[in-house]
Amino acid sequence: MNKKNKIEILCNHPNCMEEGVYKAPLDYDNLGNYQWFCMEHVKEFNKKWNYHKKMDANEIEKDIRFDTIWRRPTNSFGSGKKFYNFTINGEDMGSFDNPVAYQPQSNKLLKSLNILKLNINTDIKLIKKSYKELVKEYHPDVKGNSKKVIDKFREIVEAYNYLIERYKK
Repeated sequence: MNKKNKIEILCNHPNCMEEGVYKAPLDYDNLGNYQWFCMEHVKEFNKKWNYHKKMDANEIEKDIRFDTIWRRPTNSFGSGKKFYNFTINGEDMGSFDNPVAYQPQSNKLLKSLNILKLNINTDIKLIKKSYKELVKEYHPDVKGNSKKVIDKFREIVEAYNYLIERYKK
């Protein structure tokens, strides 16, 4: 497009005959429609403009957080529809398709399975078998009473207790 076909827009400030090159929103309720200003008047407009003027502290916080994700809805990583869709011994252990069964501790479930060296498709017999093997291997009477060994043993016991309780539900 050459300069001959360019449409000049005058600055929207009263009595200004400069070209309106810089856009600014019309008002707070109409952010998608713009008015045009010259450099001098857009600076003046920007000094007076306060986007958060009509918001309380909670609304401002929410708006700022929404800005950090470019005003798009997001989900946590790995939270797709089928992410928690798995069973233990044929029992549904939670999915987004079954919100009653879904519990936010699912990360704990995955961590517990990992500690006992099990995969998602396991049953109660495998849980007990893996637990017995790991307890024999990491028991403080066998490995010694160092803090690291005791913490590992405690982690195994907690994982087992969590999986057994979860299985009973």
